[in-house]
Amino acid sequence: MNAEQFNAQHDIGTAVIAYPVTRDDAPLITRTRSKAWTLGHGAAVVKVDGYAGGICLTHVDPAPADTDTFELPLSRCNITAVDNWLDQAGVFAKGYWEAVDGKLTVTGLRIGSDYQDRIVAKFGDTIVRHADGTHTVRRVIERGEAS
Repeated sequence: MNAEQFNAQHDIGTAVIAYPVTRDDAPLITRTRSKAWTLGHGAAVVKVDGYAGGICLTHVDPAPADTDTFELPLSRCNITAVDNWLDQAGVFAKGYWEAVDGKLTVTGLRIGSDYQDRIVAKFGDTIVRHADGTHTVRRVIERGEAS
């Protein structure tokens, strides 16, 4: 989509999900704060709340009507971004460590500060944020397990 097409479909203030660097990063659930424009090298970009500079339109999606319920897969590549996403939502998270081949290794994220209510998402799992502000984890089905 080019800048003119984007502007024809979306006003300033449109709710969007933006991926500032790559789509593997944690998304930024935000609103546009400018019209889209085309850079000298041809990339179309738009400014959004919460991010300095423009984000390529290839990394901006209109937000679903219910932006309070959102799913985000966890991977080794995006763990820092997911942690930052949870921090922005006011949710405590830190690396989850396990022994792997005799060495302590980060294998996911522990989410929540209360021991009773915290959950663990491992790499490959999907973190689900619900409209009431709670989080759950949808586990990846590993090879070799019954389907």
